[in-house]
Amino acid sequence: MEMLEYEWILRIICAAAVGGIIGFERHSHLKEAGIRTHAIVAMGAAVVMIISKYGFGDVNPGDPARLAAQVVSGVGFLGAGIIFVRHNIIQGMATAAGIWTTSAVGLAFGAGMYGIGAVTGILVVLIQIIFQRKAAINLLRTDMRLRMKVHPEGSVQEITGFLAEKGYFITGNRILKSEENEDWILETEVHSYIDTKPMEVIRELTKLENVVSAEYMNSTPVIPDQSE
Repeated sequence: MEMLEYEWILRIICAAAVGGIIGFERHSHLKEAGIRTHAIVAMGAAVVMIISKYGFGDVNPGDPARLAAQVVSGVGFLGAGIIFVRHNIIQGMATAAGIWTTSAVGLAFGAGMYGIGAVTGILVVLIQIIFQRKAAINLLRTDMRLRMKVHPEGSVQEITGFLAEKGYFITGNRILKSEENEDWILETEVHSYIDTKPMEVIRELTKLENVVSAEYMNSTPVIPDQSE
């Protein structure tokens, strides 16, 4: 076996190793594509790159980039199979992007660009870890859509100010005319990252002077006790 072939084997091994590391991070989060998928994609991309560069030496003129270029588009179909929609939420995008970038890592190693391949692989793992934790923090967010019946002479700022004091961020307000009487309907969307008890917030809202009743959207309204 020639020395150059040992070099090619080293490139393939490095690509598979870095791809496996990327896949391990995905596997640890129970993602669809794990160690095997990422390692095989990186290894396959490296082999294709080696063939593209050195496999057509007897052809003149050659195009060493043509075969390797097909990896970029080909892996896109593999990534598309991982992306799916559940409850109107797109899932699998990060894993699909990771597989596509893993193929690029394999191409880098196949081309003999060890530094580029290693650094890119490390960055992919770091990005996945850091932003996976950020996503976990976002799961602590409390979201509410509130519907309140308010007196027309009341102040909306009193309600929004109360919600702000409770740590809620208001993302939208809509005021509607009530069909039943002269009261107005205030619909608002809020979210918070602090530990709150939404039903307590609803009850506190009903204690405001200009709030007749308050409720979650599609829930039973809370009406203040008139005996107080």
